[in-house]
Amino acid sequence: MLSCLYMNHQEYITHLRTRTPSAPNFDVIGRAYKNAQGIDEIIFLHSCYWDYVAWLEDTTDIKFAEWVVHCDNNPSEGHTLSHLLMHWLWTDECNRFREGLPTPYPYPPMGYEGWAN
Repeated sequence: MLSCLYMNHQEYITHLRTRTPSAPNFDVIGRAYKNAQGIDEIIFLHSCYWDYVAWLEDTTDIKFAEWVVHCDNNPSEGHTLSHLLMHWLWTDECNRFREGLPTPYPYPPMGYEGWAN
């Protein structure tokens, strides 16, 4: 989870590439999704977040494309669309872990300990 709450797109991408673990599951990947205006927008997330998106879509009724449109329609000051989606994915996994619901891993997401207190 990002510790800095307010950053522009360039700061967000720099953070993704320089302030996170240097491991393959933290490679930055961009994928195009339709935003609220129906225009392709590239969403940048770490590989592990895309893995979580795939897990959600395979095991729940969540459709990530709907999250993209919802978040685009409900922006949060200081967050890019990608940053906001990363926050909601992380929060979703933390909530699932805390509530004892299925998650892709038997351990909490990185950063959960401080969030759950």
